[in-house]
Amino acid sequence: MSNTTSAAPVVRAHHTNAPQGSERIHTLIIELEDRPGSVDRVVGVLRRRRSLMQKFSLTPAGQPDHVRITTQVQDAQVVVEHLVEQLRKIIDVKHVANLDLQQTLVRELALIQVDTTQADINTIINAGQQFGATVIDVTPETVTFEVTGRGERVEQVIAELNAFGVRDISRSGCVAMARFNNDANQ
Repeated sequence: MSNTTSAAPVVRAHHTNAPQGSERIHTLIIELEDRPGSVDRVVGVLRRRRSLMQKFSLTPAGQPDHVRITTQVQDAQVVVEHLVEQLRKIIDVKHVANLDLQQTLVRELALIQVDTTQADINTIINAGQQFGATVIDVTPETVTFEVTGRGERVEQVIAELNAFGVRDISRSGCVAMARFNNDANQ
């Protein structure tokens, strides 16, 4: 008698038309008016569509009284296209762009606080700087680094510094911008 169980596939609402295994990460940039409830309406659409949000960032936009949401969702192209259509129907939304990795500049910021009781402070500082991290604070107990880059790079620096004992990590969501003006996806 075998005691093995197989995990049931994750079934999400409205996703029956998405081919299995076709998910990839899409970067959505949503510009909207900064009015009471406008961000809630956008998040509500993302939740109702059961989007697998990987990252989410809300910042002021270039225009006064506008905000910019940058989010990365993992889903099939057809599902994301439908999601973009739904977002464009929200009155406060002024612009939605679905950008792929080739046309997007994406960056994240992480602050990484490393415990200095495991190794010499200079050794820790050299290790962090070797991977492109900048020292922003040093105390007798900790060294705090700042690292900016693609998510994969931030993950790599965190993995390297884990050997010394990471005490705390604070990460931003992603911020993104189109490399060029491509009206086909906007």
